Amino acid sequence: MADEEVVKLCVLGAGSVRCMPAVIGSLATYFGERPLEVRFWDADAERLDLFDRFARFLFAFNKCDHRLLSTDDAAEALDGAGRLLLTVGKNCARKALGSDGTVCKAVNDLVADIGGEVAVLSLIEVELRPDWQYLEWPAPPTEAERRALPHRLLRYLHEDEYPHEFLKGFAESPLKRWMNDALP
Repeated sequence: MADEEVVKLCVLGAGSVRCMPAVIGSLATYFGERPLEVRFWDADAERLDLFDRFARFLFAFNKCDHRLLSTDDAAEALDGAGRLLLTVGKNCARKALGSDGTVCKAVNDLVADIGGEVAVLSLIEVELRPDWQYLEWPAPPTEAERRALPHRLLRYLHEDEYPHEFLKGFAESPLKRWMNDALP
């Protein structure tokens, strides 16, 4: 498989409790015309590890052959990406920039060198460049859902629960529509 045939998607902020379950569910049910390479980056190593494991589990469970690379190096995640998904949250921004790190500053620092050839979709409210798209999705979890999320993911990973219903919820995901629309 030639490298130019591969669709490379970078997810900056892959430790987002609000966004990543929906992003991973969408990608696990995405079967595009070309192979998909997904690159996760987050400044929070524990969250990055949890969502990496969850994505690998769902990709295997749903028989997706997506390649996944998770890294703590944003430049490595962005290298050669044709699509960029912004999910950077407050936690990631603080870990990346210290106590005065804001989401807007973190995103601006991370994407300073991104050119117009990269299709960008933001799931967070930041100042967007004119060619970037914003999608108000997914809905924020309640505080109880947020606290329960790591335990829910671990139940899936330990196969105490099967993710059929979870995956079914992303059959018509707006992220999948964007992936198809963003094809060159």
